[in-house]
Amino acid sequence: MAKPSLYSVLETQSRDPRFAPFVHQDAYGVWGLKPQPLPEIILKLVLGILVAPLKATLTVVGLALACNTCRVEKYLMPVLSISKEYRAAWTLYWGKIWIRLALFGLGFLSVSWIKLDHLDVRKQAKTETEAPVIVFNHMGWSDILVHMSRSWPAFVAKEGIDKVPIVGYISQHIGCIYAMRAIKETSKSAAVQLKDRIAAKAIDPTSSVRPMLVFPEGTTTNGRYLCKFKTGAFLAGAPVRPVVMHFLNQDYVSLSWESINIKRHIFIMMATLFHKVICYELPIYYPSNAEKQDPVLFAERIDTGQR
Repeated sequence: MAKPSLYSVLETQSRDPRFAPFVHQDAYGVWGLKPQPLPEIILKLVLGILVAPLKATLTVVGLALACNTCRVEKYLMPVLSISKEYRAAWTLYWGKIWIRLALFGLGFLSVSWIKLDHLDVRKQAKTETEAPVIVFNHMGWSDILVHMSRSWPAFVAKEGIDKVPIVGYISQHIGCIYAMRAIKETSKSAAVQLKDRIAAKAIDPTSSVRPMLVFPEGTTTNGRYLCKFKTGAFLAGAPVRPVVMHFLNQDYVSLSWESINIKRHIFIMMATLFHKVICYELPIYYPSNAEKQDPVLFAERIDTGQR
C-alpha cells in the first residue's frame, strides 16, 4: 500500500470543521504546499526572477516615502512654524499616496471602495464623516496597507513592530498601540489604551488623532468565515465603521497568511502579477445605551449583523 503524501495528510487534517476559518484555500492549497503543474512552476520562477524584485523595490520606495513624510512633519515643519492642523493634513494626504504606491508595488492594481451608507436602515445618519473606530475582517499583513491608503488609521500592533525599519517609524508616528498577546499584562494595558484612544476620538471627531483600526476577531482568517468578535473595539461604546474586504482573485492566490509559511506567502504574492480588492464600507453604527454599557452585546450586534 502506497504511503500517503505529506500534502494529502495535511489536507485530510485540515478538513476538521474547527480549522475551517484558518485553512489556506487557494490554488496552492494547505500550507501553500499543493503540487503545481509544470507550467505554473515555470511561470512563478520567471516572475519571481524578473518581476518580484521590481515589485519589492517599488513597495520599499513607497513605504520609505511615507516614512520620510512622517519625519518631515515631526522634525522640519515645526521649525518652519507650520500649524499642527496643516502638518497633520499634509501627512494624511501624502502618506496615503505613498502607501498606495507601495500597494501598487505589491501588485494591488485595483483597490475599490464602495460606501454603503444608503443601507443605514436604522436611520442613524450623523454629522461625523469619520468613525473613531474601524472594524474589518483581517486576513493578512497586506490588508492593513489597504486601510492605510484609505484612512491612515492607527492600529493595535504586535510588540516589536515599532523596531522594524521604516514600518516601525510609521507605526509610531500614527500612534499605534503595541501588545504581546502571550503576556496578559501587556494585553490588558493595550485594551485600556485602545478604549481611551477611541473615547478621545469620539469626543472630538475633528481632532488630528487618527481613528483606530481594530481586528475584532483577534486573529486572521482565510476570508471565508467570521470568528466571534472580541470586545476590545467596543469597550468605549463609540460609533463603529464596519468594513468588509473581498479579494477578487483569492481562489488563485489568497492574501490570507493563515496556514502558510510567511516567506513562501510573500514569494507567491510577489510572483503574482496583480491582485484586486473591493472594500465595502458599511454605515457607521451608533450603539444604543444598552450597547454602550455592555461591550459584549455591542460586539454581538456588529458580529451578527455582518454574517
